Amino acid sequence: MLEKGFMPNIIIGKKIKLVARNNHDYDEDSWFEIDKNRSFLRKYLLWVDNTNSLDDVIKTTDMFIDLWNKGENYAYSITLNTTGKAVGSIDIHNIDYKNHSAEIGYWLSESHNGKGYMAEAVNLIENQSFSGGLNRLCIQVETDNIPSCKVAERADYKFEGTHKQKLLKYGSFRDINCYAKLKNA
Repeated sequence: MLEKGFMPNIIIGKKIKLVARNNHDYDEDSWFEIDKNRSFLRKYLLWVDNTNSLDDVIKTTDMFIDLWNKGENYAYSITLNTTGKAVGSIDIHNIDYKNHSAEIGYWLSESHNGKGYMAEAVNLIENQSFSGGLNRLCIQVETDNIPSCKVAERADYKFEGTHKQKLLKYGSFRDINCYAKLKNA
């Protein structure tokens, strides 16, 4: 039986550590890192336009803390083991407790792409999710977000199809690729 609270607050990997989103990981330095990635992140993430200050980051993090406590979303900061610096985020959302399924969402600052951090983060959160009782994980990615599609493919998520015009963003409809992995597949 899948129960709320199936995810731990910290998951430690070789290069990174996933830490439950909290307001201790976000300070002026980490805000600067996010802010300088604004144009890079905005292409695929709608929240960028509504995150204009450190106060906005804190309010959003407070929302994630509340969702965590309700068992509706398990959001983590991706932090580097070498520095402890937050460089991105990964979460489990759209959790279906009845059917033991959920989705993974993620982003990483531009300067930390291509170093294997996201592949490790997906692997860490997937292993913990499956051992915690999930049976199916899905990653939904805009079709033109090639780096995120490649993360899903390298993590052995199977392409299930393209949802045509599923997302309305910045005034146009976007197609979404769906990748999935089963616990015992």
